[in-house]
Amino acid sequence: MKILFILPEYLPHSGGGISTYYQHYIQAIKPQCEKISVIVGSGYVQAYDRFDHDGVTVEYLKPDLFLEYSAMFSKYDLLPEFRNNIAAAWAMWQQARQGDGFDIIECTEFGLGYIPWVIQHHKPIITRLHGSSGQIALHEHPINGGLMAEMYRQTELALLPLSDSLITYSLANQTFWNLTLAPKSVHHFRPIYTISHPTTPYKKPENFGLVTARAQQWKGPVQLCAALQLMETPPLIKWIGRDMPFNDEWSTGAYLKTEFPTIWGKKILPQLPLPNEEIKPIQQKAKFGIVPSTWDMFNFSCLEFLANGTPVICAEEAGVSELIEHGKNGFKYPANDIKALAECIHTMTELDEESYHKMAAAGLKTVETLLSAAALNPGYLEHYRSIISSFKPNQVNLFFKESYSPSAHKYPIASILDKQPLRKLLVYIYNRLKSKFLHQ
Repeated sequence: MKILFILPEYLPHSGGGISTYYQHYIQAIKPQCEKISVIVGSGYVQAYDRFDHDGVTVEYLKPDLFLEYSAMFSKYDLLPEFRNNIAAAWAMWQQARQGDGFDIIECTEFGLGYIPWVIQHHKPIITRLHGSSGQIALHEHPINGGLMAEMYRQTELALLPLSDSLITYSLANQTFWNLTLAPKSVHHFRPIYTISHPTTPYKKPENFGLVTARAQQWKGPVQLCAALQLMETPPLIKWIGRDMPFNDEWSTGAYLKTEFPTIWGKKILPQLPLPNEEIKPIQQKAKFGIVPSTWDMFNFSCLEFLANGTPVICAEEAGVSELIEHGKNGFKYPANDIKALAECIHTMTELDEESYHKMAAAGLKTVETLLSAAALNPGYLEHYRSIISSFKPNQVNLFFKESYSPSAHKYPIASILDKQPLRKLLVYIYNRLKSKFLHQ
């Protein structure tokens, strides 16, 4: 079997959830495949890199090809993020020579890499659902919504069902998409996670909790601050991750420092992001990890904690919570129930040594058994074979082709601006200039 992966990120250059997923997954199925290649790119990521990574050929989207395709999507100049991602998707399609030499193509919904493959449907295509731009916009502040979010959602609703198979590794996400894309069915396969380092279920931890996530609304920093505020003697929590916008005026960190002055920066210590290899020893030293997300498609930091012998407190709205048995291999609680979160933190900090190590060992066993390549590989590979054997090329949908294909025709943004009231444009220009001068 020859598989081509079209990805928005991949190790060793990125340590996000998609990279983490495919790092483990590709290495697990590689021995049973004749050929695996990866093309990495998006509206944000281009490079001239090409290399072999653990026996897999990896190449990045070429910047000159990306720029060539960007010019073919001037009709989306009003939505530059969308334009750049769809242009990157088509550029990777060309760079891959339309999948020549491969039996099946796998893309992700995030980054829109699937679009050209379902429009020019000459190869079987699997789209794996990791957490789409449309979904993320539902849980962000309106600063990230508006027309851009609507464009992503409409595109996902229209084009995702054209994939030969849709797969996700979260039961909650499967339920969401089954309802959203009905009658199209979404398959659920647990992620493969291989523990490559010595396990340490009987470590002597340091006395702090740890969150490894961006500081943004749906990652739960507000709920965590509120929970610690309820506690008489809250433990020290380290939060490692990039500060993100909270609203039009505040970053999340600035908002939390104002709203919870005795907690954020004092009981919860924010720290800048670190490379994966530097985070792992901190996860091993931590007494417990916390996944306080009010929504998360999955959340691989939870698996990282469990694999490092560190018990976890996990919000039920994070997809990974399906693996947590409350009181056995960790604790879980309803995401917006700050009292329940505070109780979980208190219980975790009061565990005796025997109970603590028993919980840590149970977490390790969860990863080693439920997420092992030996257990999951047969199902994954059989699914690929089934999709390949049943594939029949589809005719091009002319509406979709017109909307989502590159075009040599230019659509100057002035044609849109000409339709706007002059007063609105003048007010905008005044405010834009004022903002620019104030921030110089």
